[in-house]
Amino acid sequence: MTVAELEDYFSGIELPKTLELYPGTKLNDVAHCVDTHLNVLKIYGNVRPYECFYDRLLKIKEFVDRAQENEAD
Repeated sequence: MTVAELEDYFSGIELPKTLELYPGTKLNDVAHCVDTHLNVLKIYGNVRPYECFYDRLLKIKEFVDRAQENEAD
């Protein structure tokens, strides 16, 4: 998934306010996190020193997708 595709994905959905990304890692403002991570990737690209930003966005996307699937059930 490209950075542009991630940006499109996150621009059209409602994000949770908080999220436990990993055990012991809680995001208190998911929308702000997504915004800053996308900005970093747009500036620097998905190169090795910034891969963690891309990985976190994919993890947030997984949580959001799973939550939407659970709501549909």
